[in-house]
Amino acid sequence: MDFDSLFIDERERGETPMRQSQLVMLRMLKIFDYLCAKHKIEYFLVGGSLLGAIRHKGFIPWDDDLDVGMTRKNYEKFVKVAVPDLPNDIFFQTPETDPHYSQKSNVDARLRDKYSSYNHTEIENNKWHEGLQVDIFVYDRAYLPHNFFIVSTNMILKSLNDKKKRAKVLKTIAKLMPLGFVYASNFLQSTWGLKLGTNFIKKKELAKLVRVKFEDAEFLVPQGWDACLKRQYGNYMHLPPESKRTSHHKVIPQPFTPCNHSEVLYWNDRNKMHRQSVTE
Repeated sequence: MDFDSLFIDERERGETPMRQSQLVMLRMLKIFDYLCAKHKIEYFLVGGSLLGAIRHKGFIPWDDDLDVGMTRKNYEKFVKVAVPDLPNDIFFQTPETDPHYSQKSNVDARLRDKYSSYNHTEIENNKWHEGLQVDIFVYDRAYLPHNFFIVSTNMILKSLNDKKKRAKVLKTIAKLMPLGFVYASNFLQSTWGLKLGTNFIKKKELAKLVRVKFEDAEFLVPQGWDACLKRQYGNYMHLPPESKRTSHHKVIPQPFTPCNHSEVLYWNDRNKMHRQSVTE
């Protein structure tokens, strides 16, 4: 598959580093969506990306990453059949593929652009891959729709420091207690006004996925997106004050500078190869 032709990397067209970075992540999301459709895998936008799709028809202007969710079954299928199809310039990051990636991370897996990086402004850069990212959150149906249960269960499971053990525990809960549980990921932090313990999706809200506009494409969201956003953000169509219209990650995205990792590529080398192919 010639991903360079099918999904052209347009980062150089961005007018600012932030917009250049968003174009990088948008391309990764398009490739992710393409592979999911090819292999009949379901996913859905979550968090700030879902909010951006509904409120801005694309990125929240100051957002420097993308967020998608998948149920456990779909995620395991994605790892098995779609990850091998990823292009060479995208690194699939998990504790298994990146030894430095923390087992306790709130994000189960990430797609990382190999040409770019994030520069942390308040802490030292991590040893794991820090390319511009699409976060993949795995949603398990083993939680009661109550803040205390969701928060306490995730805190206990984090102590395992092993994502495979965590998945096994949640599968067992869902199997032994087949009640009307909700789907939830292990993301708990309060960001952009997201209320602690509200990051879950009810079965009826996820019963059907619909496509909505995001930038120049369309991506999948839960049919119950309105209830999800109200639960998490309240009046989600109301913009925050200008002083809070900044990234919560405390990073500076660098769309043309790779991180310090073995799985990186260099933009200048890519352009040289492209120029050579054109002249030959």
